[in-house]
Amino acid sequence: MRNLNLKAALIIYGAIHIVQGIILLVAPERMTELADFDTLGSSEYFLAIIGGTFIAAGVWFAMSGMNPLQNINGIRFAILWAGLLLVIPLFTLGYSYVNFGHIWFMVVQNAVFAVAFLIFYPYRR
Repeated sequence: MRNLNLKAALIIYGAIHIVQGIILLVAPERMTELADFDTLGSSEYFLAIIGGTFIAAGVWFAMSGMNPLQNINGIRFAILWAGLLLVIPLFTLGYSYVNFGHIWFMVVQNAVFAVAFLIFYPYRR
């Protein structure tokens, strides 16, 4: 049952990142507006680059979810990724780079998946 839950969590997390990446890649100017970033002229470029990394990570998570026990490093990477995407926005919040209204969804999403990955991790293979 744990394996099935881990599989589902990885595939869902991967799909979310693929969609986020595609949106960041094809509509970075819209994401800049939604996130209320100051327009520096290069924000769209950086969001498009980040979009590509989200697509790559999403594909990796989904592929790891197909057979989690054979792709244990994919699970470890998902834990690291979710943990960093939880801590980094909180760090930026602490420095007042953003306000919680801009990052709450990302914080909640990554907290849920980080906890799920740790709960379903196959500690005993």
